[in-house]
Amino acid sequence: MTLVFNYILFVLVPMILNQLYIDAYTYGLQCVECDDDRKERFCRESTDDNGQTSFTAFTFTVDYNTIKWKKGDIVKYTRKLTDIGNCYNPNTGIFTVKTDGVYSVSAAMIGGTKQSTHYSLRKNGQQMVWFFTGPAYDMSAQTINLILKKGDRLWIQLEWLPVLIIHTQPPYHQFSAILIKAGTF
Repeated sequence: MTLVFNYILFVLVPMILNQLYIDAYTYGLQCVECDDDRKERFCRESTDDNGQTSFTAFTFTVDYNTIKWKKGDIVKYTRKLTDIGNCYNPNTGIFTVKTDGVYSVSAAMIGGTKQSTHYSLRKNGQQMVWFFTGPAYDMSAQTINLILKKGDRLWIQLEWLPVLIIHTQPPYHQFSAILIKAGTF
């Protein structure tokens, strides 16, 4: 329960609030909590030299009814919930950073019946954190903050036994990242 609360508090709430702020600015709505200085700073910090947004936030889930992966497979999240910045590729399962900064990265997965699974979150091939699910549809989730540079690549990889999950209706598997603060740290 604590993990779910932390995910909601530290990943979903900032993502929703930031999207509301972007929508308010984009459509000329007034943000009652933001003064003009904050609006100007946000616009300056969230665009590159060509006026393109450098802000990144995505959440993708697995969109299949049957999941079958083998050791070493990169998990491909194909159902888009949010994709600001177009930095996640659902065909490869890889998130490529386009803006230097601090990111909050989150993932969750479920195991199958009578099987344990091991996944890892990898940055440029290096394991950052592990996920472990026990038998009987056990779930695992991690949320971490990373300093990332343009060109860094993140993905979720199956590390151990093959996975076979049949009739998965809700999107139990998800992968998300959001740029918290742009810059070099």
